[in-house]
Amino acid sequence: MNIERVRSILGVWAPMAIGVFIIVTSVNFYFNANLTNGLFVGDLGSWRLVCSAGAFFVGGVLLLSTFGRYRKTKAARLEQRMGPVK
Repeated sequence: MNIERVRSILGVWAPMAIGVFIIVTSVNFYFNANLTNGLFVGDLGSWRLVCSAGAFFVGGVLLLSTFGRYRKTKAARLEQRMGPVK
């Protein structure tokens, strides 16, 4: 396994996988969180929405920024192979 492949996995695919995991977890929390049993009382549906939306936003930003970085490095590699465009 060469260093470029390891760099691609750690720099692109691992953060994208973490972002997808955060998004899936936030959607799962929104639909399945049981907030009425335990320490808190009252209607906590709005808190469920806020927490889920925040986690979804963080996962989305992680996913989109990593994908943008992937496209930028791919374009730079292609330009380096072909030479500068005049």
